Amino acid sequence: MEQAAAVTAGRGYVLIPGLLSAREAERARSHILEQVARSPSRDQRQRLYGLIYQDPLFAELVVQPQVLAVVEQILGRDIVLGGFSAHVLHPGAGRMGIHVDYPYWAMPAPFPAQPILEIQAIWLLEDFTPDNGAPYFVPESQKWCCPPEPEKFAAHAEQITGPAGSVLLSHGLAWHDTSENRSRQPRVSLLGNYTPKFVQPLEDNCYGFEPAAAEKFSPRLQQLLRFNRKPSREPVYPLWERL
Repeated sequence: MEQAAAVTAGRGYVLIPGLLSAREAERARSHILEQVARSPSRDQRQRLYGLIYQDPLFAELVVQPQVLAVVEQILGRDIVLGGFSAHVLHPGAGRMGIHVDYPYWAMPAPFPAQPILEIQAIWLLEDFTPDNGAPYFVPESQKWCCPPEPEKFAAHAEQITGPAGSVLLSHGLAWHDTSENRSRQPRVSLLGNYTPKFVQPLEDNCYGFEPAAAEKFSPRLQQLLRFNRKPSREPVYPLWERL
């Protein structure tokens, strides 16, 4: 698959347009901004969690077929959702800071090239432009397996812009940063974090848990959320019985 190869062996990221309609993107964006209005923050960058229990659209995005196909091509099918949250850059928000993604930033360098430990999905809920915080990525930096170097980042980073409804998939080792939001409107995106099952999730996917919503989740989404990590029909043996 060309898109998976672009993430692993190519530039380290790929933009896939048209996965959400304009109406769906606006619906998701409006929902997030309604939550922001209820819980205003003094921070110029704001995160919101528990969205998958609030609107079926968010749950559907986690298991969007084209996104999962690319992620599974890279990480395999036995994966979990490490996190899923909204990221709001308010007008005037500065850069987040150059970084690699979890779990790499929690590990000592040099980072392992294999196995790949994370793929990030950034959902563009509005057009990403040079003025509203569109992110910077350094091409092929996932191959270097080291923490970002500011001078090298400044020399090689490129800004990724695109239309609402797109998704940007990136390797967890790719160096990246947000840019400043110089517009007069908040810029809204969704961040999905996919990892192999042996990686401790970045976020608590039970935050905001709603049983009625969770009961309607597909088996695949329940697996990604670790709701069924232990099959109920298998016996549970105490550790001492295996010694």
